[in-house]
Amino acid sequence: MSKTILIPTDFSKVCNNAINHGAEIARSIGARIVLLHVINADSLVFLKKNKLERDYIDNQLNDLRNQLEQSYGIIVQTIKEEGKLVPMISKVSKEVQADMVVFGTHGKTGIQKITGGHAMKVIHGLDIPILVVQKRTFGMGYRKIVFPINISTNYSIKIDWTIFIAKAFQAEVFIYLMKTEEVKIQKAMLGLVDEITTSFKAHQIPFTIDQAESGANFPKQINKYAETQNADLIMIKVDNDEFEPSFILGAIEEKTIYNSSNIPVFCAQKKEEI
Repeated sequence: MSKTILIPTDFSKVCNNAINHGAEIARSIGARIVLLHVINADSLVFLKKNKLERDYIDNQLNDLRNQLEQSYGIIVQTIKEEGKLVPMISKVSKEVQADMVVFGTHGKTGIQKITGGHAMKVIHGLDIPILVVQKRTFGMGYRKIVFPINISTNYSIKIDWTIFIAKAFQAEVFIYLMKTEEVKIQKAMLGLVDEITTSFKAHQIPFTIDQAESGANFPKQINKYAETQNADLIMIKVDNDEFEPSFILGAIEEKTIYNSSNIPVFCAQKKEEI
């Protein structure tokens, strides 16, 4: 893992919270942070309305960089680009060879309003993992990780990242199975459980296994289960067949990403060496 974390920011409170999460991760794994501000129509309106010059953005980025370097002892790079938000995040992620993106959502107080529904667009516009952060602060880290299992056929990327994060934060993993009455699917899921637990055991990751109460509304049950376990992180996979059918507007993933407990959600996608 080349250890680069990209964090888009519009200088809002929720983005600052995402930056805090990213900084804690960077300090724990020895990564550098790249802060990105994309100047778009909202940015220009904000500057004009408040009679500010563009150097306001430079000053904001420089202040954040100085604070993070002093507080966390990490390397921070700042980038300012002009254009459309999602394509620019994708472009910069490739240029800096980012391993993951930390994205703040649910908040409308920044100068470009990058939060809210943009999270799903960012997820589908990138080919690297995205950690989606709402209002919950980093706290003591990611000590309890919920790992849902449904009818997906391949969990390798989610397994790898779960192991990586669990090791970094000495976490326990809570494996949560979708309930099904279909024998074929149930057998396939048990095979996945065996694969997953074998990997966790090999890396000495502590885990427990629970099952949903019914086969209906699995995302809602995931959120309830995560809240009951006082989880710090939910791991999902968004690259192909998690939460079937995931290709329909991303609505099913959104139910987990925008959970009411504000638990951060790690969206794993594509196989990367970490």
